[in-house]
Amino acid sequence: MRALVHDATDGAPDGGAVGTDRLAALGLTTADFEFVLAGADAEARMWSDLAPPVMGGMARWGKTNELLRIRLLPRGWTCDDPRNLPRTISPGGELAIVAATGDSGTGRPGLTARNLYPRGIETVRAVGRGAQLAFDYPDLPLDDADDLALWLLLYNPAGDEVHAELSRPDSISPSGYVTTWTERIMLPPLRLARPQLRPVAAAAAGVTVPVTRRAVAPEP
Repeated sequence: MRALVHDATDGAPDGGAVGTDRLAALGLTTADFEFVLAGADAEARMWSDLAPPVMGGMARWGKTNELLRIRLLPRGWTCDDPRNLPRTISPGGELAIVAATGDSGTGRPGLTARNLYPRGIETVRAVGRGAQLAFDYPDLPLDDADDLALWLLLYNPAGDEVHAELSRPDSISPSGYVTTWTERIMLPPLRLARPQLRPVAAAAAGVTVPVTRRAVAPEP
């Protein structure tokens, strides 16, 4: 199935009008996503390269989902977290948005995008349907799944930009990767103005820190 692609970027032939109109039909604007993506990028950059390697990505993912709610709940949207799937739900209950890291095709209309990391069972349940879902997951209970249309806010940090799209999956593999899309809305890339920061190691050079020996608790 070929995805219906809407381009809300300035580089679209119509200047992004069709994509912007499609977002408006969902109760959304490009400014909503600029707010979310910019705030999440700032959160991710709070972690230095001395932190565990996963922390920047985890912080970006968590903040993206949080800021979606901060931005949209005042407009009548709601949220829930079934099996830790952070859904932000439209006022009429027709659709839910979940943020996820995308691959290098994210936000690029000429390329096919997919989630960079495998999605969990709740996403599979939300995207999969009927007999195919039962075949792929014979032990998966289906009776508590709802009818909300799941949209993924895919984001992909790339140099001084964050590329993003809001897209509705059509099918998902048993391993948790979206294989086809029903609809994709390309969002304007977030262009980052980052200050030049001194590397942590260089900043710490020549600094003497007094150390007092103490008991060390075991890592949980």
